[in-house]
Amino acid sequence: MTHTTTGLRPGSERLAALQARMREAGIDLAAIGPTANMRYLLGFAPHADERLCLLLIGTDAIRMVVPSLNQEEIAAHTDVSLIAWADAEGPQGALRQALAALPAPRALAVDGAMRADTLLHLQALVAPQAVATVDALVAPLRQRKSAEEIEALARAAAQADRAMQAAIDACRPGVTEAEVAWAAEAAFRQDGAEEVNFTLVASGPNGAYPHHHSSGRRLQPGDAVILDIGASLDGYKSDITRMVHLGQPSAEFLKAYAAVYEANQHARAAVQPGVTAGEIDRAARSTLEAAGYGPYFVHRTGHGLGLETHEPPWIMAGAATVLEEGMVFSIEPGVYLVGQFGVRIEDIVVVTRSGARNLTGFDHALVVKD
Repeated sequence: MTHTTTGLRPGSERLAALQARMREAGIDLAAIGPTANMRYLLGFAPHADERLCLLLIGTDAIRMVVPSLNQEEIAAHTDVSLIAWADAEGPQGALRQALAALPAPRALAVDGAMRADTLLHLQALVAPQAVATVDALVAPLRQRKSAEEIEALARAAAQADRAMQAAIDACRPGVTEAEVAWAAEAAFRQDGAEEVNFTLVASGPNGAYPHHHSSGRRLQPGDAVILDIGASLDGYKSDITRMVHLGQPSAEFLKAYAAVYEANQHARAAVQPGVTAGEIDRAARSTLEAAGYGPYFVHRTGHGLGLETHEPPWIMAGAATVLEEGMVFSIEPGVYLVGQFGVRIEDIVVVTRSGARNLTGFDHALVVKD
């Protein structure tokens, strides 16, 4: 049995802030499973399995339905009133008891990441006139990080820097992508990561696939290698991408690398409170377009980072989200030439009063290994 805790103990102010947003939106009840939303609100989420675990938030009262085998552990992390159920009973009685303590919902908001069977149990007992997603209520709270959250993300980023060095050290002709990925994973684990979320190693022509899965392909002289890795430390995520080249790179590769690095720099320089997420994307995209690589930058410039690897804000074309102090997101422009190579350089930044603080400390220089 595993569980996830943020390492930070948020007070009731996060629940109160959500209840205030519910009142403003006309939502009577929010139903949240053991997801990142629960971790944000309580500082803890139990292992998500087939047993129903549901945080029910009304505008003036809160109840939590929990499996009895997890009751004591959950009680150690929250003061929310718990209603437990045993395997032999099933969850319906406990769920019915919890709902009786809350107003019958006319408008229900549900956690988009919770299990569908949990929602089916809930729908068997309530019949709201309207159903919405709880993420629209919680996301604005989560996307502006506290000082404690930012420092947790900084520690996670420093750990990713160390794991990146291990991955680079493992790159040499003859080893497989999977073996390089394992070197990064082992470094994360030995450094205290509670979960390794991804170790993407894309060599040679595989680098042209932005979400390539590390494979059995053996690295070869002349390969460009994308290393994109991330893990969880105290509940908060890391994400970093750097490049290795085995042997002296071609002029074409160096041109692409320089353009991507310039796009990364321009996007980071554009970060400040009051600009939109779309403007950050434009700073990166226009740089690559000017260098002739516009059609080969095929994804958004970045994504928010926190309790999840991908969360708002989305740094993409046309995004109207106005940046505020405390927002944390990636900047990761890339160029992908099918059949040849790919280039991506990724950093994690925090919006500060004066611009951007870069949490990613690893050098941006291309690593060339003979």
